[in-house]
Amino acid sequence: PGKNFEDAAYCAFAERQNLVNFQKAATPFTANLDSEVTKWAYNVAITRSREVNGERYLAPMVDMFNHGADTEVEISYDGNGECYAMASYDIPAGSPLRVSYGDPTDSTPLFATYGFLDESATGTFCKLMHMLKEMEEMGYSFADLLFSKENGDISPQVYDVVLYHVLKKSDQNLAQQFYQAVMNGDEATKGQFQEQYWQYTKEELQRHVDGLLGDLDQWSQTASGYDLQTHPRVPLILQHNAFVKDTFLKVKAKLDYM
Repeated sequence: PGKNFEDAAYCAFAERQNLVNFQKAATPFTANLDSEVTKWAYNVAITRSREVNGERYLAPMVDMFNHGADTEVEISYDGNGECYAMASYDIPAGSPLRVSYGDPTDSTPLFATYGFLDESATGTFCKLMHMLKEMEEMGYSFADLLFSKENGDISPQVYDVVLYHVLKKSDQNLAQQFYQAVMNGDEATKGQFQEQYWQYTKEELQRHVDGLLGDLDQWSQTASGYDLQTHPRVPLILQHNAFVKDTFLKVKAKLDYM
């Protein structure tokens, strides 16, 4: 399941593997340092830096801004690597100054990297990791494929990706026709496809939602058995899983009613 869904455990494992790789690469320089010091240095560099064009930059003072789904500050860099923090609008006195640490519609990577759960966004990524190829072919991003945490609404792009995935498995010609309709903005043709194959789209989505809900229960049960002394992030992992589960239960109720 961890390979199919961007769950907290999978992301946390990836972060841990990055740390292990860093420790191995830094061994010639850190041989006389305590391992906890090396871990602290790694975490400072990762959580106090910003990624720009595949490289990470340390920017003192900028790293003091908190994260927010709605931001007040925009960060930019010039050709010399100088960092600029500019207000996005006329900010009233006493207001927070926030930047985005990442995609606010997908709380899992933010949680795995920074150790907090962002519940401020109105939607969350639908976790269709096994349809990444279809998503990319259609030019969509994680921020397009959303489930509403408020009422379980499903973004139109989710239906596009799921139907495209279904058609590719059964009829490549039909899949290509649907793809062209989406790419050309042909809403009439796209609507005909969605109406004709709605039952298949719905069933595929229901399998995904039901499967992830089962996985979440299994992951949470496993995490609950861990020793908090050696796994202090377990409460946060359980909080993250509960957040995702609540959203997916609302989506399930909506799909079951359709």
